[in-house]
Amino acid sequence: MDKIITIIWLCLISGLATANEVSQTEPTVPETEVQQTIPQALLDQVEQGNAESAFFIGMAFMDGNMAVERDEKQALVWFQKAAELGHVHSMYETGRLLFKSEQYDDAKKWFDQAAAAGHGEAYYRAAIYYIYQINDIEFDCKKAYELMEQAQLRSVKPAFNDHAWMLSTLPQDECRNGQLAWKIFVDLQNLYGSMEPIPWAYLDTKAAVLAEIADYNEAIEIQSWIVEDFCDVEFAKDENKFKLSVDEMTTEFSQSDDALCYGSIQRLQAYINRKPWRETPQFN
Repeated sequence: MDKIITIIWLCLISGLATANEVSQTEPTVPETEVQQTIPQALLDQVEQGNAESAFFIGMAFMDGNMAVERDEKQALVWFQKAAELGHVHSMYETGRLLFKSEQYDDAKKWFDQAAAAGHGEAYYRAAIYYIYQINDIEFDCKKAYELMEQAQLRSVKPAFNDHAWMLSTLPQDECRNGQLAWKIFVDLQNLYGSMEPIPWAYLDTKAAVLAEIADYNEAIEIQSWIVEDFCDVEFAKDENKFKLSVDEMTTEFSQSDDALCYGSIQRLQAYINRKPWRETPQFN
């Protein structure tokens, strides 16, 4: 493997030219254009079935490094070549780029293949389809949770966060379980450890989990910190004035275009009123 990577690096250093655009639906490049774009040594390796070489070319185009201009269309071409040769991470990258270009059905096929081969992030991506009903897939929180659990076994942090959030906020009773959500969030905190800060969006999940298990005081404290930090506001310390200032901010942000702050303040107001948060997932 080291020998192959060394050859690839030497070939790339010798000078890859900028790629021409290719169709996403027909991920092939005319032979004459390929020869002008990629060193022949690399092409020979791919022709011989070397999936790692195809993946490496895809990464060069994806990152725009080693004398190659960034080109996601070309990256997709080479990731799909590697995927068809059985390269698992390329299956995931192919799915990710197809999803980005709104080719959701084709993306799911590659996510499913990568997940079947044990790719953690592919399990997570596949789960989303069953929550957000992407391309009219039927809502199925049980199926989504099964896929999330597989991603969690592979330490995919967003899977922990989203699983805990859904267990705490989905409107369907059968999809919620506050105690399990808390256990999952504790596992997420342990993944970060004491030295790495947890993203504020994950703390938003923590507050929702605490509200679901009726620990409203702790939920209010965390959500207040999130709103103050993210929305650049400061709440009164007095309890009565605090609630009044939250009410005023809720009205103020409801009339603004800042949906993230408005959502955060709405959740804080719900916790103050001793109510857990409920949210129907929407795919934008």
